[in-house]
Amino acid sequence: MNDLAFVERAITLLRSKGVETWVFGGWGEELRGLIRPRAHVDLDLLYPAEDWEPVDALYLDWLASKRYPWKRAFVLEGTMVELFLVQHDERGWYTKLARRTHRWPDNVLASNGHLRVASTAALASYRHSYRIDAAA
Repeated sequence: MNDLAFVERAITLLRSKGVETWVFGGWGEELRGLIRPRAHVDLDLLYPAEDWEPVDALYLDWLASKRYPWKRAFVLEGTMVELFLVQHDERGWYTKLARRTHRWPDNVLASNGHLRVASTAALASYRHSYRIDAAA
């Protein structure tokens, strides 16, 4: 079941393997109070790193169809978990998507603690840019 306990299990699993992530997407929006609680079909996580090397070394139920330079996905307990690579350069945090580079706000990874959630500004900016891409 994709509930808050599942989110915590997924993050704890990745952290136990040395992979730090921040909750993003629908779960991030819900946890930040941007949307009402609802059923979630997947879990999106931001992964701040230079590359995928530590993640690719993990033995997980990987989905080959979701393997891109900016994204990896695996199935955990019947639910898809997507990881989005967030890199850093002299201009700040970014994700190089298929057709564009998404620039994150400086505070994208501002939260800390056990359940890290992308910042409200990061969630809103990505949602807005996603809608623009879909309309194009």
